[in-house]
Amino acid sequence: MRAQLGLLSIALPLIPYIVVFMYGDPAARVTSLAFMGLSLITGILGMFRGNPLIEPLITVIFMSLILALSSGYLVYVTHVYVLYVNPMGLTTLGYSIGFVELAVVVSMMLRMYNRLYSELVSKGYSEEEVKGELSEYVKHMLMMSSIAFVASILVYLAFSLTTVSFLDPITALVIFLVIYVVLMRYTVRVQ
Repeated sequence: MRAQLGLLSIALPLIPYIVVFMYGDPAARVTSLAFMGLSLITGILGMFRGNPLIEPLITVIFMSLILALSSGYLVYVTHVYVLYVNPMGLTTLGYSIGFVELAVVVSMMLRMYNRLYSELVSKGYSEEEVKGELSEYVKHMLMMSSIAFVASILVYLAFSLTTVSFLDPITALVIFLVIYVVLMRYTVRVQ
């Protein structure tokens, strides 16, 4: 399972670069390939040094730079695109950032897997038993993370498709507080 986690932590942060390459102009494509190469090298070096979390964090920085140069205040002030990514590409790029966040979770699971594996084996537990239990735990956490990722995209789509809010913010806050207080009282009483 360690190899699969390592592969996922290196591959998932590359998805936004692929999106920019597909939807961008030639300058955006070259920039995307250059940033992809730097991120990939950083990710591989991070795997060897025991810190796979660095590649997703570098990807967030590079994607923020690409987004700033292709849309935002800089483009509106200068009226010039430094890097052009078409609107459909910008939307897809926004969704693909979720894969980078998933890579952060995978990287943290890989670090946890390595630490627990070495500690439990040094305490005298069977290597096969430790691998099996850690693999089951990681599979469960990956499934839960993937479900949360898909649910967040679906909630975002639901909010973006509704043009008119059914509730004003004050009423929504009051309803949220009432539901929160009722649930909190229930959980306090049950415990």
